[in-house]
Amino acid sequence: MSAHFSRSALLVAISLALAHPALAADQADAAASGQTDSHDKDGKQSVSLATVNVVYSTTKTETPTVEIPQSVSTITPDRMHAYGVQGLDEAVRYLAGAVGGSYGADPRSDWILVRGYDPAKFLDGLALPNGDWTADSRIETYGLERVEVNKGPSSAMYGQLPPGGMVDMMSKRPSLEAPHEIEATVGSFGQRQLAGDTGGQLDADGKWLWRLVALARNGDSNIKHSQDDRYYFAPSLTWKPSDDTALTVLARYQRSLSDGVAGFLPSQGTLYPNPNGQIPRDVNPGEPGYDHYRKTDESIGYQFTHRFDEVWSIRQDLRVQNVTVDHRSIGSLGLQDDLRTLNRYNYPLVDQAHVFAVDNQAEAKFAQGDVQHTVLMGVDYLHSRNDYKSGFGSAPPIDIFDPVYGAPIAPAPYTFHTNSLLEQLGAYVQDQVSWGHWGIVASGRQDWVTNHVDDLIAGTHRKQDDSAFSGRLGINYTTDIGLVPYVAYSHSFKTTVGQTFDGSPFKPTTGDQYEGGLKYQTPDGRSLITAAVYQLTQKNALTVDPDHLFFSLQQGQTRTRGAELEANVAITDSLGMTAAYAYTDAKVTHANDATLGKQVALVPKQQASLSADYGVHQGMLAGLGFGGGVRYIGAHYGDAINQFRTGGYVLYDANAHYDLENWRFQITAANLFDREYVSACNSSIWCYYGYPREITVSARYRW
Repeated sequence: MSAHFSRSALLVAISLALAHPALAADQADAAASGQTDSHDKDGKQSVSLATVNVVYSTTKTETPTVEIPQSVSTITPDRMHAYGVQGLDEAVRYLAGAVGGSYGADPRSDWILVRGYDPAKFLDGLALPNGDWTADSRIETYGLERVEVNKGPSSAMYGQLPPGGMVDMMSKRPSLEAPHEIEATVGSFGQRQLAGDTGGQLDADGKWLWRLVALARNGDSNIKHSQDDRYYFAPSLTWKPSDDTALTVLARYQRSLSDGVAGFLPSQGTLYPNPNGQIPRDVNPGEPGYDHYRKTDESIGYQFTHRFDEVWSIRQDLRVQNVTVDHRSIGSLGLQDDLRTLNRYNYPLVDQAHVFAVDNQAEAKFAQGDVQHTVLMGVDYLHSRNDYKSGFGSAPPIDIFDPVYGAPIAPAPYTFHTNSLLEQLGAYVQDQVSWGHWGIVASGRQDWVTNHVDDLIAGTHRKQDDSAFSGRLGINYTTDIGLVPYVAYSHSFKTTVGQTFDGSPFKPTTGDQYEGGLKYQTPDGRSLITAAVYQLTQKNALTVDPDHLFFSLQQGQTRTRGAELEANVAITDSLGMTAAYAYTDAKVTHANDATLGKQVALVPKQQASLSADYGVHQGMLAGLGFGGGVRYIGAHYGDAINQFRTGGYVLYDANAHYDLENWRFQITAANLFDREYVSACNSSIWCYYGYPREITVSARYRW
C-alpha cells in the first residue's frame, strides 16, 4: 500500500558488475564505445545519452538488450548527471511509457508510473520495502551504477509484482574502471551538495577491491519553510580469489530530513479560478516547526558468484535492510466558504520496515547441436515485516493567501496500528534459446505467499495464504540487417489481503500482457531503437460492494493498450540524441462503481520527449558541450472517476558543460522557462503544482 493510497483513505519495495565478471567486461566495453561514463580520445570527459548494451534484471542473466523480447530501458549515471537528476522520478522523464513527478516536487519520495501502474522497486535484484510509507522512499541516485526499467509483468522472475513492471536500481560497486571523483554542487532553493566516489585495489594482485560513495546535501525544497537534506554513505568491498569466484559486500546508509508536505492545495485557486486569486505554488499549507519527515535507510548484503566450468555457475544475492520513517504533517482539508480559509488536519505516523531477501541461482550454458541454451534455475525467499501506526486529528485553519503560522497544535492520538508480515518463497526456471536467427525466452515460476496482519488496536489477527504460477514466453528473430522483431506474453500476480462480506479471502490480482515489437542496434553498439505495441489487462481488482457498505468485491478490471517508441542514437562522435513517444489508453473495463469506463488516474494518453547533447572535441572550443530537451505530457485525470482533468503541458530542459583537464564544470536547468502548471488533482481539496524551474551549477574533479 503506497503513501498516496494512505492519503486517499483519509478522504472516505546485490547486481551484477563485479559480482558477475562477464558483465563487468561488457560494461568496460560499453564505456570504451561511449555507452557509459566515458572520455573521448583527447581525454576530455564526455556525456553520452545512448543506452548500454547489456541488461541483467529482465532475465537475471547477462543479455544484450536487443535480444530480450520485452521492453526495457536503461538509465546511466551520465544520463542522470547531464540534467542534474536528484530522484528516480526525474530520471525517467525521457523514457517512453514512464511518467514521473505526477505529484510535483516531493523531497520525501519518488512517484512514478510504468504503463499506468506503480512499478515494484528493487535494488541490486532484491525487493525493497513495501510498507505504507517505506515503499516509496527515495533512493539516492548518486549511489547508482544504473537503472533498468522493465515494462510489463515480471512475476515469472520475481514473484508477486504489479502488472506495469519493475524498476531495478543497481548500486555502485568496486571496479577498476570506476571513476575517482569529487563534486560540489549549488542550486535552486539554497541547495548545497558535496559528493565523492572513489576506490581501487587493496593489494598488488587486484584480488581485493574497494569503493566508497558518499554525499551530503543541505538546502530547502520548493515549498517555503521546508528543508531537503540528505546524507548518503555506501562502502563496498570485493574479493576475487580467482577469475571464477567473486564476493562483493555492499553496505548503505541513507538519512533524509524534510519538512515539506508537497502540495495538497485546493482546486479553487490552482486548477480552477478563485475570486481571491491564484494560490502561490510555493505556499506551505502545513505548519513549519511542527511538520517533519525523518527517514533512515540502512542495509548490508552481499553478492556471490562462482563458475565451476564452461557450463555451470552459481550466484547468491542476499540483503538485510531496515527502514524507519517518522513523519508528522498538517494537511489540508479544503477551503471554507470565503475560499481563502483552509481547513487542516493533523496526521502523525511512524512506519518501520525490516526486510530479509535472498536469491539463489544456478546457471548452465550448453549447446545441443545448433541450439544454444542458457538455463537459469533459482529459489528466492523474502521476509518483510512492517510496523505502521498513524493518527488523525484536527488542526487550526489558516489563510492560504496570507498564512500565519504558530497556532497551538493539539496532539493527535494514534488511531491505526498494524504489524504485518509477508513471506514469499519462489522457485523458478528459465531457458534462453538461440537457434540461428531465432531466440526464445521461456520462464516459469511458482510462488507461495503468506501474509499475517495484526491490528494492534482492534486486537485482531488475519492470516492469508496464496500460491500462484507465473509464466513468460518471448520469441524474436534477428534479420540479416540487424532488425529484431519479437512477440511476447507475460503474466503477473500480486496478493490482495482481505476478504469479502461473506468471509471469502481475496484472490491475487493478476496481469496479462501481449506485446509485439521491433528492436534495432547499430553494429558498433552505440545506438538502439525500439518500438512496441501491447495490451495489458489487470483482473481481480477491488471494487465497491454495492450491497454491503465498507466491503469490496473483486470484479474490477483495467485494460491498457499502448504503443511506444524509444530511440537512443549516437549521431556522430560528438552528438547524441534520445527520442521517446508513448500512446497509452488505460481505462476501467469492469467495475461496480462510478469508475466503470473511466480513464486510469494520472495516465496521459500522449507523451513525448526529445533530447540532445553535443560535445566539441577539437579546436579552440574543445571541451565545451551543451544539450537540451523538451518533454510533453498530455492531458490526464487525477482521480478515479475522472472529475479533475489536468491539461497537457510542455517543459524544456537545458545544460552546458566544459571540460578542462580533469575538471568538468556544468550548469543544468530543468523546466527552463519556469512554467507554472498543475500536475494532478486527486480531488477538490488535493491538487499539486508540478516541478518549478531548478538550476544547478557543479564542479567535478576526476583523477
